[in-house]
Amino acid sequence: MTLGLSIKFIVCSSFLSLLIACSDTNNAREWLLKNDNLYYKNTAIDWRVESVEGCKTCVISQDVVYQPEGISSYNTLMQSQNWVAVHELSKINVIRLKMPDQTPYLFVERINGRTLTLFNQQQNYSIKIGEVTAVNFNNQRFSILIKNFEEVDKQSVALPRRASLEFIALKID
Repeated sequence: MTLGLSIKFIVCSSFLSLLIACSDTNNAREWLLKNDNLYYKNTAIDWRVESVEGCKTCVISQDVVYQPEGISSYNTLMQSQNWVAVHELSKINVIRLKMPDQTPYLFVERINGRTLTLFNQQQNYSIKIGEVTAVNFNNQRFSILIKNFEEVDKQSVALPRRASLEFIALKID
């Protein structure tokens, strides 16, 4: 009788493992934001194309925003119609996460050298250019990588300010 229970346990455990491996919640483990780019199953994302190698349900949409400070371009990555990540080249010092139901933002200022501060009315983060940092927006966690940041306006100018900002943000839960 114990042998029968052991076999049933092994079969049930295997079935449960298979369900977990195939579930949609496992998709987060397929994405990784490193210090140079976003990766899907260890393959770097090419933001210039509309598809992701190895992901049949992924689509990258490309868009532009016209502002007095200049033209900003952003690429939004969706998987199975769910927001996954964004890559933006911005002409202002603002990280905006253009998601279907909200657009949280953080202002960016240089503290010194490669060290920046990200802030809004509720929070403040210290981040270095080229390093991934975790942030929270409305009980959701994101990894953010600032690849490039150059201020055009002085810090005495009102927010938002003219800048050259390139960043990638990945939703991690």
